[in-house]
Amino acid sequence: MLRNPDTSVAASGNYFRILVLVVVIGSPVIAWSATRDVDIERQLEAAIHREVVLGDLAGAMKEYHSILSQSDVPRPVAARALLQTGECMEKLGRGAEAYNSYRRIETEYGDQPAMVGQARTRLAAWVGPRNLNFEEGQAGQVPPFPWTVQAPPKDASYVAEVRRDGCRSHVGCAVVTAPVNVPGQNGNLMQSFSAVAYRGKTVRFGAWLRIQGFLLPSAAGMVRVPNDEDRAQLWLRVVRTDGRVGFSDSMDNRPVRESDWSWAEITAQIDEDAKTINFGVMSFGGARAWIDGITFGVVSK
Repeated sequence: MLRNPDTSVAASGNYFRILVLVVVIGSPVIAWSATRDVDIERQLEAAIHREVVLGDLAGAMKEYHSILSQSDVPRPVAARALLQTGECMEKLGRGAEAYNSYRRIETEYGDQPAMVGQARTRLAAWVGPRNLNFEEGQAGQVPPFPWTVQAPPKDASYVAEVRRDGCRSHVGCAVVTAPVNVPGQNGNLMQSFSAVAYRGKTVRFGAWLRIQGFLLPSAAGMVRVPNDEDRAQLWLRVVRTDGRVGFSDSMDNRPVRESDWSWAEITAQIDEDAKTINFGVMSFGGARAWIDGITFGVVSK
């Protein structure tokens, strides 16, 4: 039987009207979704600017958490927010929380290979300390990850930098100075890693240290008078699984004040429930603290 042309035309017309209706109704939804994604991306950019340029780590982390708490956040944005959160945690010396952020990227965002790759690079440092001889990094720049500086990023290069000359070794060394714009604040170069492999063991952290005075501008010209606060100290702190501090030593009773290279070390008994090991070098008083030939390892019985 032949089809009724009028019925066919009517059906076609209805289909066309339905299609138009779907497009008209759906377009605002699609447009709203695209606008929302752009807004979230801008929020992420603002948070990164707050972290990297302004050095406001607490404010940046609040914005990262705000992004991650929203529903239907684009996965590339969420993964980047987690990565930046981990970096903020590291800068604040909160290694265990940084580790958890990187692990989430690795386990939950396998479809974001670039972010997973960066997270795994940071997680690799948790096996043990790295770049102890400062062979990685550019002279005059902040030592690269896993070394971190507890200072706003814009001031980091004033606090610590890699050196290729003046070192005791023939590889590299680092110079640590208190922030010039924060009177009384010590300079601190550090790294953190998992303590699991060292639980119940005795470890030794050692390095060559020396203090170097330098000139500062004054009304009378370039001058700086050394003071009793000028000193360098190694430090090592263990954080246990419940968040409490375990072994801790900052060499407060044996700082290095000499301008010649002096050996310094800390021997530590790592707690059985240790979660992370944090260590580094601090510079007090405003003079430059040089560090070279770092060693870290288990002490054989």
